[in-house]
Amino acid sequence: MQDGMNVWRDREPLVLASQSAVRRSLLTQAGIAVETVPADVDERCLQQNSGLDDPGAIAALLAAAKANDVSTLRPGRFVVGADQTLALGRRLFNKPADRAGAAAHLAHLAGQTHELHSAVAVVQDGAVLWSHVSVARMTMRPLSPAQIEAYLDVAGAAVTASVGAYQLEKHGVHLFERIEGDHFTILGLPLLPLLAFLRSRNLLAI
Repeated sequence: MQDGMNVWRDREPLVLASQSAVRRSLLTQAGIAVETVPADVDERCLQQNSGLDDPGAIAALLAAAKANDVSTLRPGRFVVGADQTLALGRRLFNKPADRAGAAAHLAHLAGQTHELHSAVAVVQDGAVLWSHVSVARMTMRPLSPAQIEAYLDVAGAAVTASVGAYQLEKHGVHLFERIEGDHFTILGLPLLPLLAFLRSRNLLAI
C-alpha cells in the first residue's frame, strides 16, 4: 500500500491481530501500512478465568491477549490488538450466535442506554508497550418486535458480527436516538489515542 508507506515509517507494516475489516479500514484510511494476522485465543475462556467483571478491564485483557498471541508469530514487529465489550448496567453482552440471539439482544437494549468499552493494545515481542480503553454511551430508541424484525431483515448476517447485534456505520444507525462518545470507539478501535502512541514512537511521518 503505497499511501500507507508514506505515513508509516517502520520498515515492516503494522500488524493488526484481528480479522475485522472495519479496524483494518480505519488504519489503512489513516495512511498506515497494515498486515492482518487474526489471533487464535479463546476469548470466553480467558474472560471467565480472569475473574474480572469490569467491562473495560475485560476488553483490555482480551486486546492484549490477542496482540500477544500474534506477537509470537511476528517477532520484532509492532502488533495491535483490540476488543470491545458491551455493558447494560452490570450485564455484559457477547456476540449473538444467530438471528434469534440478535433479536433477544435488541429487545433488552431497546429504550436503554448501554456502554461500549473499546480497548486497544500495542505489543512487541510479548511485551505490552501501551494500552488504552475508551467508552461510548449509546441510547437505543424504543423498538417494537416488528421493528426489530424489520431491522434484522435488512441487516442480515452482519447482526452476529458485533456484540450489540448492530453496526453503526450501516443499518444499525437507525436503532439509536442519542450517542455520546468518539466515533472510532464505537467502531471498535480508539484510533486517536493509538495514533498518538505510534507518533510518540516516531512511527508516523505526520
